[in-house]
Amino acid sequence: MEREQILRALRDGNERYVRERGTELIGGVPGVVPAHRPVAVVIGCSDARVPVEQVFDQPPGSLFIVRVAGHVLEPAALASILYATRELEVRLVIVLGHQACGAVRATLAGTTDEALLPLVAPIAARLSTVGDEGFCEDSATRTNTRAAVAEVEAYLREVTPELVGLVTVRGAVKSLDSGEVEWLE
Repeated sequence: MEREQILRALRDGNERYVRERGTELIGGVPGVVPAHRPVAVVIGCSDARVPVEQVFDQPPGSLFIVRVAGHVLEPAALASILYATRELEVRLVIVLGHQACGAVRATLAGTTDEALLPLVAPIAARLSTVGDEGFCEDSATRTNTRAAVAEVEAYLREVTPELVGLVTVRGAVKSLDSGEVEWLE
């Protein structure tokens, strides 16, 4: 599909959304916008095959979603998590990895593309903490997810010590084959 066709499809899709379901984010009442009260933060990959609300079967507006490839926690992502936990009083943070993650694959392949280094370097550092010799893709994905959980926990302890013990951070990995989410311990 060419860019103009894609843009037209997106415009048409938004028109259908507004016509058919446009009020679902505003409680079904046009012009009435409810308070923003998500029940969880989900730090997910930017992979389009992992639509977070659908994965957890949650309505729009119920999850505070932070998406970046490989769930690399750059400053804006961390600030978003902080905002949700401190200002919106969200008490559950989930790091959601997934099968066949391109960022993990690029890291395992040892890419040297300088444009990708801000993405793969943090993942490589996460993997190196447990030794990346002989990692299969699935174990690397789990290791990357667990390390991101530890990073979020450390960050929140540092910047919001008053919330220690009140915010739970969990890791999970979604199977693209089955859709099932495996909860990591």
